[in-house]
Amino acid sequence: MNKNTIYEIVKNLKNQFNERFQQILASDRDRKALILGATGLSILVVYIVFQSFSSGGARLAKQSQTVEADLKKIESLRNEYIQSKRRIDEVTRNIRSEDEALISVVEKVLIDAEVERGSFSINSRADTSGDLYDEKSVDIELKKLSLNKAVDVLYKIQTNPSFLKVSKLRIRTRFDNPALMDASFRVSTFKFKQVT
Repeated sequence: MNKNTIYEIVKNLKNQFNERFQQILASDRDRKALILGATGLSILVVYIVFQSFSSGGARLAKQSQTVEADLKKIESLRNEYIQSKRRIDEVTRNIRSEDEALISVVEKVLIDAEVERGSFSINSRADTSGDLYDEKSVDIELKKLSLNKAVDVLYKIQTNPSFLKVSKLRIRTRFDNPALMDASFRVSTFKFKQVT
């Protein structure tokens, strides 16, 4: 086949299509229906395009709000970290240096609370080391104390400027005098490690 033959076939098809199209559009009713259909189709295409752009904008707005909420959370965590670091630094400053042994500090507290020397014993424990701090501890046994005296001793230990912590508290009523009690507990102090 040569080019002229192909050209003639295409031209004939085009002419046949135009003739049939003109026959379809011969009546006013058909023309109106075609125009109405074309208008409806163009409105549908415009709506789909608009909807895709507006849903994309809504999605971007939602992502933007999510990012802003995440930034607020990060800022809140940052402020919390700064406050915690400030508090740790303050507590570290309040902890007495190692010049004074923990046993001496606890003994001074007991004597200040007017506990008789024969009524208490202090036993040193091995130091323990954690990821964030080193802990020094002593075990204390108190004998023949009144409830008021025991509360006074615990209060003075907890409010000591050396930042002492009481744990493993065990109180027993004495059989020989129910108005008195024996108590045993652990007192610990901490030295925070420098975090880099």
